[in-house]
Amino acid sequence: MIILGLNVFHADTSACIVRDGKLVAAVEEERFTRIKHFTGFPKNSIDFCLNYSNLTLNEIDIICVNYNKSYNLKEKYLFSLKNFYRSNFFRKAYFSLKKKSLPNFFKKFYNIDISNKIKYVPHHIAHICSTFYYNKVENSLGFSYDGSGDFSTVEIFLLEKKIELIEKINYPHSLGILYQALTQFLGFKNYGDEYKVMGLASYGKPIYKDRINKLIKSKDKFFELDLTYFDHHEAVIDYDFESGYPFFDDLYSNKLEKLLGKSRKSNEPIEQIHKDIAASLQEVFEEIVINKLNKIYDKYKIDSLCLAGGCGYNSSLNGKIIRNSKFKKILFSPNVGDAGGSVGAALHEAKKNNEKIVYDSNPYLGPDYTDSYIEKNIIPYLKNIKYIKANFYKNFNDLTQIVCKKIINEGVVGWFQDRMEWGPRALGNRSILGDPRNPNMRDIINFKIKKREEFRPFAPSVLFEFANDYFLMNNEDSPYMCSVYDAKKENKSKIPSVVHVDGTSRVQTVKETINPKFYRLIKNFYDLTGVPILLNTSLNVNEPICENPENAFEIFSKTSMDMLVIQNWLFTKNE
Repeated sequence: MIILGLNVFHADTSACIVRDGKLVAAVEEERFTRIKHFTGFPKNSIDFCLNYSNLTLNEIDIICVNYNKSYNLKEKYLFSLKNFYRSNFFRKAYFSLKKKSLPNFFKKFYNIDISNKIKYVPHHIAHICSTFYYNKVENSLGFSYDGSGDFSTVEIFLLEKKIELIEKINYPHSLGILYQALTQFLGFKNYGDEYKVMGLASYGKPIYKDRINKLIKSKDKFFELDLTYFDHHEAVIDYDFESGYPFFDDLYSNKLEKLLGKSRKSNEPIEQIHKDIAASLQEVFEEIVINKLNKIYDKYKIDSLCLAGGCGYNSSLNGKIIRNSKFKKILFSPNVGDAGGSVGAALHEAKKNNEKIVYDSNPYLGPDYTDSYIEKNIIPYLKNIKYIKANFYKNFNDLTQIVCKKIINEGVVGWFQDRMEWGPRALGNRSILGDPRNPNMRDIINFKIKKREEFRPFAPSVLFEFANDYFLMNNEDSPYMCSVYDAKKENKSKIPSVVHVDGTSRVQTVKETINPKFYRLIKNFYDLTGVPILLNTSLNVNEPICENPENAFEIFSKTSMDMLVIQNWLFTKNE
């Protein structure tokens, strides 16, 4: 059976192919359009998945999407009746009607009728399946949470031979919207900026916890928002299909400013009060979630927990769950958010049709490019760019030696290899690399390339067998960079540029069996320095991670990056 999975009519649209129970290709549309969190129809993603799998649309048996308009229908109806006379109700209804039907898009772009092939998978079931079927685990509890999907904001599952919903929270009560509203209040207005608040929180103290707790009316039955502090149940939440950009009005009310003070504008400096509000929000958020997780553990006594949903990207919370919850094993996928819903929907439908799921921890599922492609499409640029030269290395080990020496000598290196990562983290195939031992490396990369907020940390990629020497990981694997861990006191001074101000690091463990090239590079760095770690950040500048060599070369040529490696080609700049 061949299944095309889609995330559509939401942010981070994406596509994947599951063939005979195996995930063979997956990619986010933003990588092709170069628009972060792209909301439009994922035609480029579909085309890539079909071409990579050597398929046509006519050969697809099922097309799965990660939403179901009939789900929570009673709850939607009651909410609509209750809010019928609100001032923005009709405006919201109008934007909701803008959603065009999926068959119409396929008719427009492919001139094919796929109406009888579509299967609709409820949003949070798709979320949880994106983790549950990515990991080989026989029984688990599942916890999916985000802003909202199919009118649910949290769904908790018993995951055994079948997926059983055991509890849910419905819109407008949402932990994701709580975090997003405070993110906007702190001056970060773009969709997906919550990770900035998470990083900022480490610079503050949770002295406003009591005030943040006022936003929560009840914690007895998990949580309930005090909606007088919010406007999301009246504001427009729309994904602009014409431009592809997600659009949000502010989700908080004037009452929040009376509680916390004047909101920060995007161009205003970040003061200590903003850091302290971020710290307070993060701690309240963590306490609510961990308290609930421990309660469901006590009830079901199942040691494994699958996490999914957009809130599952809160790596600081994930680290606390690993350390402070009662679960013995916490499981993730490389793409727990909305884009990952395409995979979850497809795997759910494969299992439903009695396909044997092929469990594979490989996160490298996107496009790749050959050395000959680079020779044909990139090398000709150099005729007009005299300050850049290129060399091809047949021996990959010789190439890694040169790269390691440049990194040791304060160099910043772009690293582009093989298939692109699935998910928002650069996992060693579309990365910018630096020396973790250099205390100035974070500032060097920000100044030379990223030009981003100074408070945001960079991550360490560490050889798996050495991870416990540097981080308090208890032999855990962290291949997708989903969680933060405490750096060990005796070794954190050796890697200052990848340890955050609070003493933690968002760790990626690297195994030779999963990514032999990246492993070899770090191993060569270890042989030269005695440190089995590289600083790793995504290969991009204020746009999505690079998809093709042209994207990577543009960044290299327009920034102060010292080297760029694309496959076996090494690009350098004249001294």
